[in-house]
Amino acid sequence: MNKIISSQFRIDKTAFTLGMILLIFGLFFLLINYSIKHSLLLIIGFGLGISLYHAAFGFTGAWRRFIVSKQGNGIRSQLFAIALASLLILPFLKSENYFGNIMVGSFGPIGVSVLIGSFIFGLGMQLGGGCGSGTLFTVGSGNIRMMITLISFIAGSVLGTMHLPWWISLPSLSHISLSENFGTYQTILFQWIILGCIALITIHFEKQKNGKLQNIYKKDNRPLIQIFIYGGWPLLWGGLALAVLNFATLLVAGHPWSVTFAFGLWGAKILSVLGVNVFQWEYWTWSYPAQALRNSVLNDSVSLTNFGLIIGALVAASFAKKVSPKINISPSSLIAALIGGLLMGYGARLAFGCNIGAMFSGIASGSMHGWLWFAFAFLGSYFGVKLRPYFGLSL
Repeated sequence: MNKIISSQFRIDKTAFTLGMILLIFGLFFLLINYSIKHSLLLIIGFGLGISLYHAAFGFTGAWRRFIVSKQGNGIRSQLFAIALASLLILPFLKSENYFGNIMVGSFGPIGVSVLIGSFIFGLGMQLGGGCGSGTLFTVGSGNIRMMITLISFIAGSVLGTMHLPWWISLPSLSHISLSENFGTYQTILFQWIILGCIALITIHFEKQKNGKLQNIYKKDNRPLIQIFIYGGWPLLWGGLALAVLNFATLLVAGHPWSVTFAFGLWGAKILSVLGVNVFQWEYWTWSYPAQALRNSVLNDSVSLTNFGLIIGALVAASFAKKVSPKINISPSSLIAALIGGLLMGYGARLAFGCNIGAMFSGIASGSMHGWLWFAFAFLGSYFGVKLRPYFGLSL
């Protein structure tokens, strides 16, 4: 019995030590060379990585499970997270954050580029095996296949920055803010109604297909502190944590949680080191991207939360004893990872964000483009699921 109990508290010490060294060194380096704001963003990202990993809070798998077997608890947990984030974020937009910056939402235009970009992102995430956040937290846990997806994701993102000016020249409307048109609390109520209706649709199909519902709060006989530290969080916990940490990102960075802008930035910096003059690409002459490209990646708030997310996932995986890189990847799975990453990177740039920046943070900001992204990315995921068997991927 004592051996069983002690094994429950055994962790991967190597992975844990590496993760904590990276976190502590990163915090002190940022505090000394940059500011407390930079350190806070790394901490927020760390929390996001812990939460995503311990709750297994993935958009890709949840959408696939609903498409294939009509299990909707994963989607309902996402809807809960969006609803709570909307309540937290919308009332604070256009206010000053803790560092004197005006807090802005996550918005994008309504146009052809968003329709096509979100569709191919949804298709790509089913082939790649993860979304924007999902790719990062699985990379942090040592998943070699997802590292390949991430590299391809970065390549697709920087390619998207090359082509985006042409795409946005196609027919489109400017961004539409529901709160500016209808008021903050009216928008929150309206969005809650829509989110509730979507939840009811998942409940209907799940009951029809399976006869019962899977809840977003599962019972676990372990003490709560053990669940919190060692993982196996209920999806409800994950949704709550992501909504609160998204709000924390807004308060510190001045914008909600985002992921994929950093991928394009990393790719552009790599190309510039290799001698490619990306500074002349139109996208990188625009004000914000140009400034980000000139500065260190450690000055980019999105990069900092991404780095923290990877470290947080590594530490979480060490507690779950699941840091186990697998080198054996079939050629067809490798091809799917490469194609999926490219599609996600390219699609995210066209659609002004991924499942986090465009959908989660977009809808929480009251952006119409977030709803459009949701619809077309889900449609793309449907076709992506149908393609998985052709690459030897399970449903």
